[in-house]
Amino acid sequence: MKTWLTLSFLTLLFLISTTSCGSSKKPLENIDQIAENCPGETVPTQVTVNCYKHRTGDSSTAFAILKSPDAKHEPIIFLHGGPGGRSVFDRHIWLTPRSKILNSHDLILVDQKGSGESEPSLDCWEVDQGLNENSISACKTRLSLEGIDFSSYQVREIAEDIIQLRVSLGIKKWNLYGVSFGSRIALELISIDEGAVNSVVLDSPLPDHVAAYDSLPSESERAINLTLNNCQIMNECDLSLLNQETSDCPHTQSLMSECLGNLLTRLNRNPIMFSDSETIISVDDSTFAFELVTTLAHPDGKSTVPKAVMLALNGRMAEAMNSLLTVNVAGYSKGDELSEGAQFSSECLDELPKNNPLIEKYSTPLAKALSKREKVLQEICAIWIPNETPVREHYLRSFETEALILSGLLDPITPASWSLKTEEILPNSILIQRENWTHAPSLNDKCAKELVYKFFTGDRWNNEKLPC
Repeated sequence: MKTWLTLSFLTLLFLISTTSCGSSKKPLENIDQIAENCPGETVPTQVTVNCYKHRTGDSSTAFAILKSPDAKHEPIIFLHGGPGGRSVFDRHIWLTPRSKILNSHDLILVDQKGSGESEPSLDCWEVDQGLNENSISACKTRLSLEGIDFSSYQVREIAEDIIQLRVSLGIKKWNLYGVSFGSRIALELISIDEGAVNSVVLDSPLPDHVAAYDSLPSESERAINLTLNNCQIMNECDLSLLNQETSDCPHTQSLMSECLGNLLTRLNRNPIMFSDSETIISVDDSTFAFELVTTLAHPDGKSTVPKAVMLALNGRMAEAMNSLLTVNVAGYSKGDELSEGAQFSSECLDELPKNNPLIEKYSTPLAKALSKREKVLQEICAIWIPNETPVREHYLRSFETEALILSGLLDPITPASWSLKTEEILPNSILIQRENWTHAPSLNDKCAKELVYKFFTGDRWNNEKLPC
């Protein structure tokens, strides 16, 4: 039996043909307000918050409207990450403390098709105790018996579902705010509903024309190495503390990135068993490398990753793993924040068809370890959608929509190079990259939040005169 960690590159933070006109339905005709309180934690706020369900046939899309006391501009729809993330349950992100966006805009939070509170849910409760062949098969069987068509949970279908919501709400123009995988949905909305889009913010973007899994090993390696070597250059980590006789870093003058390669080579040959409070984990090179990626995506990852590597190099793998595993994804309420079925459906049908099925042989231990993520996804997809090998052709299109693109050089999930690819198709965009930003900076960095607010209120600038 195979056992896997969840290896989506967009899992952390902790998705029709109807057009923008021609609908005969009256606004709000298919909107049901949830009678009880909004799902999740009660959030003390002076902002009016209402939660709804938008019905389309046998499915419904959950969304919340955070009503600005003084809305001066078109509403903003926030598009969460994933695939399979959520927004409604985690509305406190915008309310405590209150986002400046709510000073001037109504904010719409939507749980993308199959995710969060939307129905039917593609959440795989079977994998909560372990992602393996049996648990994935069990979830697939259950959802299939419920009549779920996994192909209807792709990027295009998720975007069309959101267009239907816009039409039902009677909104002619709105602004898009996509983070991580949400940026892919935002770009799809621009492609098929551009006339309804006023402006867009893309934080940590994933453009359609990037073969993500093929490029991630080297790009994630670059972000990790930059983090480790910056730590050493800034004298924030002292290799002299290592036991030179037993560590994987035999020379104090070695860069930590080189030492990490030695450690991963050893773990590939001889995995170490690590036990947390609930499970026993075999830590091989891939497991440790992926935990570094997951942790670096967190705002605290910049300091946690170098310390964890130092502990591991010094033979203290249990402490290293514990430090990595205890860094939680910022901003999420308690509960199951990921709909695995929505994740598998999109990644197997939207992402893998653009990647080379023959996984590249990488020369460095870190890139080699990280390339195993694609192999794992291929194995998952062989269960989720067997005998389907769709191949997708992608044609570059450019869009005139005004856009703000945010990207961090330390982002190992949606690397900075992808933002350059995004800029290529948005000539009216402002691209801001920061060397100290990691994944999704607009959800945790004060300056990034300010840039988003100013952009949505109409401010425009060049990179020589940034607001912060």
